[in-house]
Amino acid sequence: MEPTYDELTQRNIGVFTPEEQARIKSLVIVIAGCGALGASAAHFLARLGVGELRLADPDEFEASNVNRQFAAYVDTVGVNKAEAVAAELARINPSLVTHLYRTGVHPDTVANLLEGAHVVIDAVDFFALGDELALHREARKRGQWVFVSQGVVEITSTTCFDPSGIALDDMVCDQGRPSIGRAIESFFPVLPRAATPQLVARAVTGELPSVPSDVTGAVYGAAFVVEDVVRVAVRRLLPHVVAPDLYVFNQDDLWLRFWDARHKAWRES
Repeated sequence: MEPTYDELTQRNIGVFTPEEQARIKSLVIVIAGCGALGASAAHFLARLGVGELRLADPDEFEASNVNRQFAAYVDTVGVNKAEAVAAELARINPSLVTHLYRTGVHPDTVANLLEGAHVVIDAVDFFALGDELALHREARKRGQWVFVSQGVVEITSTTCFDPSGIALDDMVCDQGRPSIGRAIESFFPVLPRAATPQLVARAVTGELPSVPSDVTGAVYGAAFVVEDVVRVAVRRLLPHVVAPDLYVFNQDDLWLRFWDARHKAWRES
């Protein structure tokens, strides 16, 4: 006999009140991108008992994803990421409703993707700024919070976008046009040790399609994002951090610091 929802989530009670758990069950959350960050966030949300996830990703798993991405296995290489993640989530939380958007974030479908959602997790590839901006602009029009984390090697940064506050455009655009250089400056006030000037230059010019990453960075980023989703959508509090400010985590040295973007300084949170 299959366990009930209440049995599967019983250990949540005490962390959450019964009323908050009911709120979790009612949530509709968009996850744009089902790679390292998005798939891990979906995994955590499924175990929390979220009611509906909308998973958007046009890509298929590759062998190079197996080192860090939830639902990436040898036998899912070549399978659409959103599809593979949804199959794994059904094993965790059979009552979870998943809707798949195999075309990813697309101008023709982004309105439908966000319609009626409570919050949005932006896990779009860092180099796909056009898709990311389309997602944020639509969410902003709808008054939806957007949660994002970016990770490179040992550095993970996290922030949240208030629909009435600063926009992603303000952090990643230069004279109205998407700029990888501007995005790096905004999301990484400190760079990984391996980020030489030559490597950064290749990223800015688009010659670097991917960056080194492992499983721990993805999990840290997803945990930070899900904690703030819970604060906003379940506990109805403000998140720990709001853009343009960041929380920055260094997993090698095990420090977590608050970056005050307006004053370009580290400070106590």
